[in-house]
Amino acid sequence: MQKYFPFYIGSLLVLFLSSTSFAQVAPVKDSVSQINVKLLNIFNQKNPAKYKIRDIKVVGDVEYDENLLLSLSTLNIGDEVSIPGGDNFAKAIHKLMDQNYFSDVSIYITDLVNNEIDVEINVVERPRLSKFNFLGVKKSETDELSGKTGLTPNRVITENMKITAVEGIKKFFAEKGFQDAKVTIIEKKDASKKNSLLLDFKVDRGPKVRINNINFGGNLVDEVKLKKSLKEVHEKSRMTLFPVYDKPVIVKTTPYTFEQYMAEKGYLTFTKTRKILNPYVRFKLSSSKYSEKKFDESRDNLLNYYNSLGFRDAVIEKDTLYHNAVGNLNIDIQLKEGRKYFFGNITWRGNTKYPDSLLTSILNIKKGEIYNREILYNKLGKTQTAVKLRCIMIPSILK
Repeated sequence: MQKYFPFYIGSLLVLFLSSTSFAQVAPVKDSVSQINVKLLNIFNQKNPAKYKIRDIKVVGDVEYDENLLLSLSTLNIGDEVSIPGGDNFAKAIHKLMDQNYFSDVSIYITDLVNNEIDVEINVVERPRLSKFNFLGVKKSETDELSGKTGLTPNRVITENMKITAVEGIKKFFAEKGFQDAKVTIIEKKDASKKNSLLLDFKVDRGPKVRINNINFGGNLVDEVKLKKSLKEVHEKSRMTLFPVYDKPVIVKTTPYTFEQYMAEKGYLTFTKTRKILNPYVRFKLSSSKYSEKKFDESRDNLLNYYNSLGFRDAVIEKDTLYHNAVGNLNIDIQLKEGRKYFFGNITWRGNTKYPDSLLTSILNIKKGEIYNREILYNKLGKTQTAVKLRCIMIPSILK
């Protein structure tokens, strides 16, 4: 019986045994003649020597084909390795570990004859997923979560797989307004299956997060109109005698005071009256729950609205989301509106069949009108349909 010598990633461990210590592990024979001295001293050499691999075996309780694992290791019978100092075995361990199928890989030299060695690859397979459950969720949500997490029975369990599943669960509940959902994984051995685990995902969805305030900075356009342009993102309703004024993080806002309201005779207009009452009373029929997907869409809606007003250079410089003292969400959006554009002179090129005056009349865009890209494209389409002609229009800027 020969003693195994393991290779570990980044280092080689050499175990020195005397005849007495070897006798403690030998099943029957304890004669010193049973020890291959050359094999014991293979790593004690001062100078590296080359050895040829005579045989390779894969051991361990695994479900994978041995030839496949040998192919992944890139070790082959007949390969030459340098001992000590070679990196063939370290590379083989790295390649096998990179597959994420194993929790441990070791390589042993089991025999040495002349300059030929026998190699044994010992692998410890990661446990497989037997079943998974979602705790703390509705039955209707369980089916949806199964698809969101990508979990399937008999799949090898890796840390990356668990992280992906947790992120999928959190994203699922975030879209429902539960931004602070927490997920705990409980692992249990499945006694009915070898090397298998049961995974329970315990979900604490927490309180539903609603949007408290949406603050704009850098805007000349009225914020009421900007909030309306967001479409799918709405502030929550409220009614209180003691309003809380959350200080914006990245934008500067100027509260609308009662003095301004009286000086401007705001009581004569609904808009200004709503503005002065907003900290105290606000009724919203639309849902105020926050959804990251809808917030992304709302950014585009906001810029499209600016384009319709002639601000074709408008950009969102930055935005941020933060919780207030009671756990609701505030959103700050810093804008750069840029200059306002108007339609100038319209010139037609490439039209040989119809006069410019006819095309301009069909287009029906007057010099001095606010530039609106959507209206421009719609009217160009109607013009092309009317005259069955592709034409090019170059708008100039009204100074």
